[in-house]
Amino acid sequence: MIEDQETQQMVDFFAAEVEKQLVNQFPDKGKPLTRLWLNQFKIHYNNYEHMMVDSVAKRHGINSIFVMAMDDVLCEVHASYSQLKDTVISVYRSMLQEYFDSEAQRIRRSEDPWGTFVEWIRAGNEKNYRNDYFLLEEVPAEGNCYSFNMNRCLYYEILREAGKPELGPILCEYDRILTESFSDWIILRRHETIASGDKHCTFRYCKK
Repeated sequence: MIEDQETQQMVDFFAAEVEKQLVNQFPDKGKPLTRLWLNQFKIHYNNYEHMMVDSVAKRHGINSIFVMAMDDVLCEVHASYSQLKDTVISVYRSMLQEYFDSEAQRIRRSEDPWGTFVEWIRAGNEKNYRNDYFLLEEVPAEGNCYSFNMNRCLYYEILREAGKPELGPILCEYDRILTESFSDWIILRRHETIASGDKHCTFRYCKK
């Protein structure tokens, strides 16, 4: 199914966290549901691999595959959309919150916390989103804000191709996990998203 090692490692990481969440929520069904998730993940990956043409696209695209497979699994237990969103975000939080908290502490200790935060976000953007799949564009600062738009979204394009555009806003919530670690002095304002029908996603990280 997956030929490159980096992508397989990410899938294995997802699978381990998915199992933790499903066993926690459904003690009697967690392991069978995890096997179902793995099966559905493989099906969706094979169906939409043509949209993940290189390692960058795969690194991002498997997030959409993860959510679709989780949707399939939670449909088996008649979970609501809200429950699906909470489960997906719980998986991401388990994967990333410790890292974000550690980075937040490092940034707070720097001589210029705001400048260090902006450079940290900018470096992450350059690595992950300055490409043809997201078409990131920095925009002029608005007050004490670091502002940029994303004019394309591979996550949403895969979900739309799969007939599941309604799952897009769940992945939009991923960004809130990062801001939770900085919530005492930074807020994310995002009034437009491609997943909600807008022409771009607007990111405004602002000092409180």
